[in-house]
Amino acid sequence: MSVGSVFIRVGGLRAGWRLLIWLAIFLGVATGISVFIIKVFHPGAGAFLDPTRLIAGDVLITFLPASIATFAMAAVERRTLRDYYVPTPGSFGRQFWWGALWGFLAVSLLVGMIAALGGYKIIGVEAKGSSLAHWAVLWIAASLVIGVVEEFTFRAYLLRTLAEGIGFWPAAALLSFGFGALHYFTKPYERWEDFASTGLLGFFLCLTIGRTGTLAFAIGWHAAFDWGAIYLYSGRNAGEFAVGHLLKTEWSGPDSLTGGMLGPEASWFVFAVIALLFVLFYLAYRRKEAAQPWAA
Repeated sequence: MSVGSVFIRVGGLRAGWRLLIWLAIFLGVATGISVFIIKVFHPGAGAFLDPTRLIAGDVLITFLPASIATFAMAAVERRTLRDYYVPTPGSFGRQFWWGALWGFLAVSLLVGMIAALGGYKIIGVEAKGSSLAHWAVLWIAASLVIGVVEEFTFRAYLLRTLAEGIGFWPAAALLSFGFGALHYFTKPYERWEDFASTGLLGFFLCLTIGRTGTLAFAIGWHAAFDWGAIYLYSGRNAGEFAVGHLLKTEWSGPDSLTGGMLGPEASWFVFAVIALLFVLFYLAYRRKEAAQPWAA
């Protein structure tokens, strides 16, 4: 093997080097923005589940760097965003709404099973009057932002390019459980259940991308699941209830039932829901005839 072949393959730079360039751009821009915000605005500590902070943080520190890195690499590779599964046009078309329906039904089934065993009870309404509309709009916006940002960052350029190098499913597994590890090591109160469920849900969303050829279903699913878990059913996440959550709720029982400080996503029932998602989606969506040989 020549020195040149370590870097170049037929068609251009090898996938691994392109991934490193994308990561270098992303981390460089994200670090620069973070330092600028800290130096200029001196933001104080605040609630993790504040929708305004979530929107600002995700857009400025994650989405903007990921967009810059992706557009730069698209120019180098002479590709469009659609080559990285980005749904342009049609971001909020049919596949998005199907994904949102599946996500809402999944979180509703999960919370319903917890409630059936006495782990969840609604005891009142937290947000009332004019504040109800205010927080409802903010949490719809925040959930959409979370869905768009996390899917675009972890399952667009990274998935497409890593799949070129090692195959679609190995890439899907590596990125999904890497995302689970990121949750585990950066969020408080983490347990193995949240690591496993986050990784498996990420793997499920990769299945939706492989079968539909687009991020749209995954974005809708992600947004609806988070909106239901955090706002509508008012569960905890990272030890907190969301600022402006809808309901006064009571979660009682062991962590294996309720998810404890991590919320319903860490309940053992989530694994039954995930298994059902894989089976139903596999049956409902036939293999997509995609141009990319690494797609599912």
